[in-house]
Amino acid sequence: MARTWYLVQSKPRNEARALENLLRQGYETYLPLIEVERLQRGKLLKRLEPLFPRYLFLHLEEGNDNWGPIRSTLGVAGMVRFGQTYAAVPDPVIEAIRARTQEIKETLFAAGDAVQVVSGPLVGLEGVFEIADGEQRSFVLLEFMQKQQRVSVSTADLRTASY
Repeated sequence: MARTWYLVQSKPRNEARALENLLRQGYETYLPLIEVERLQRGKLLKRLEPLFPRYLFLHLEEGNDNWGPIRSTLGVAGMVRFGQTYAAVPDPVIEAIRARTQEIKETLFAAGDAVQVVSGPLVGLEGVFEIADGEQRSFVLLEFMQKQQRVSVSTADLRTASY
């Protein structure tokens, strides 16, 4: 029989724990991760997060692999099913996800987003996010002195503008 990818649901924020414990039991698993930028305590941090929160993929052969221990694995909530049928994911879908996760990078702001400067010498000014300039700074178009100015600002000093 052919091996097929199946969908496993983890407990909340336990994807890594489920992955580790399934790997320890000898199962072939895949947890797609993407790099995400987050502001935490005023600092811009980059970290890897699951592409699909609470879900990971398990490569099994129906009839040969022992599915019993999966349900009781630490971090696993259960196998995703539709009625009595387990949710199978075709190999081309997994291949496409693997290829795309290398490209996906979720940034805090996208070009064209309305932003407001919340600290620093330009506090209170609103503008349009243009592009990230390295790890900690960004270029923003600000309406300043009757003219639109391109200014480099600390990314940690920016928030989404609320109109």
